[in-house]
Amino acid sequence: MLKDKPIPIPMSTSLTVFFIVFFPILACAETDSLQAKYFSIGFKKAGICFGNSTVYTGLRFNLMNKKVRTLNGFDLTLLDLDEDDNRTSNGISIGIVGKMQAQNNGLSIGGFMNAAERQNGIMLAAVMGGGTRLNGVGVMGGMMTDIVNGLAISAFLSDNRYIRDSAQNVVNGVALSLFIANIGEVRGMTVAACNLSILHKGLAIGGINRTSRLKGVQIGLYNIALNNPRGFRRLPFINMHFGK
Repeated sequence: MLKDKPIPIPMSTSLTVFFIVFFPILACAETDSLQAKYFSIGFKKAGICFGNSTVYTGLRFNLMNKKVRTLNGFDLTLLDLDEDDNRTSNGISIGIVGKMQAQNNGLSIGGFMNAAERQNGIMLAAVMGGGTRLNGVGVMGGMMTDIVNGLAISAFLSDNRYIRDSAQNVVNGVALSLFIANIGEVRGMTVAACNLSILHKGLAIGGINRTSRLKGVQIGLYNIALNNPRGFRRLPFINMHFGK
């Protein structure tokens, strides 16, 4: 268990914009009792669907997803609001404006944002995305997630500390960030203009690399490994530590 507190960095502008723009929509949706009314070509729960079916297999088109349980196949919606902790999408799921759901197995695409408790597969978002656990590949403007098992590509990568208290993220794999990769624990490789971590086991490549505990190699203009002996904690170009 990591005892160090994550290194604070400013909240991203895109996240602030999201809450300002979409909070009224989300607030109104909470009081809206959207019913499961839909039109199906084929069977009641399979075929081609237009509307808010809670369980469906096939091609599904809807304006707003709400109180959905299981979708299998292709789902296209304007806005996806998840209220059910057991909500699962299997296949291709697209939210033109944004997506919020419990679990997605396959390809998940969100316009402004894309959030999921668990994503198994590929997760894409134009501006902001993340969630609790990503198993696979995530590509988005800004990413806030607790656990990444695979590949994360973003301009800004951090944990969910701005959404809930005591968040701590872990990357098992590769994280590529244009500006900042602010990660609690890394087991793999990070590449960013600025790599910040509490524990880094592997390789860090960037302009500035800083970690409290290094077990691996840092390559960059300025490298900080606070568990190294005095005189070797701050070095230009390359730093390393392979002990305990």
